[in-house]
Amino acid sequence: MPLSLARSGATVTVARVKGSGEVKRHLETLGFVEGSEVHVVATGGGNIIVVVKGARFGLDAKVATNVLVA
Repeated sequence: MPLSLARSGATVTVARVKGSGEVKRHLETLGFVEGSEVHVVATGGGNIIVVVKGARFGLDAKVATNVLVA
């Protein structure tokens, strides 16, 4: 499922990162790589706040659809 559909408080694992080369590279640079754990802090207003590898990020829901999680 896309990260944009994960619920607040959930911890999920990145299964795959998709998207154009630039978007994919940007997400991977932030730590969204296969096997990494992502904790969803909050969702709402078309945005999602997550913690990846100890860093907190805010993502637009459209960008978060490129991160597939399990």
